[in-house]
Formats: sequence, C-alpha cells, structure tokens
Amino acid sequence: MIFVIEDDRGWESYYRRILKGKDLQVFHDGVAAIAEMDLDEPPTLVILDVLLTGPTGFAVLNEMRSYPELMDVPVVIVSSVAISTDDLAEKYGVVAAFDKGSMKPTELLEVVNRYA
Repeated sequence: MIFVIEDDRGWESYYRRILKGKDLQVFHDGVAAIAEMDLDEPPTLVILDVLLTGPTGFAVLNEMRSYPELMDVPVVIVSSVAISTDDLAEKYGVVAAFDKGSMKPTELLEVVNRYA
C-alpha cells in the first residue's frame, strides 16, 4: 500500500493517473494519514507534500518517525518547495525529493517501482 498525502485535488488526480494499477490510499491531511497507518502492516511507501493544510509534511515526518514500526518506511517528497534529499535522507528516511514544477512522471514511477 502506498500512502499519498496531498491536499491538492489536482495533484491527487495526477498521482492516480501516473500510478494507475498501484495500491494507493490518498489522504488530504497528515493527521488522517497518521491515524490510518497500521503499525503491524505499515505502508510500503509514502508520497508526501510538504505544504499541507494543517500540520506540515515535516510534522507528518516527525510523527511517523516517532514510531519504531514506521522508521523504515521510505518517503518521497513532492513539493513546490525546493528540498534536497541529502538534507532529509538520514533524519527522515526520505529516498527522493521532487519539485512539482519540474518532476517528470517517469522519475516518480522509477522511485515508486524501486520501493513499492
């Protein structure tokens, strides 16, 4: 199961189109996503926007990493904010970070196929 945490409905449609055939669960806020994460069967991958309505993507990452069962879940950040994977890889387990303005669907698919 891939969790997509994205509050923009247009981007939700984009993910559903690009990741067609993948087992997706989409959340429009981080609180709902964290509440639904099963610690016995965590998601295989999380695709996360940083600028969410409510708690930010960074708050979601902090909350996720507070649970030992979620420590190893890979996270892909897709945001309009420029973020370096290097800055977040060690602390948060971020495996890729993409800019919404320049990300190509093939780039996202490559990462998703590698981890989920």
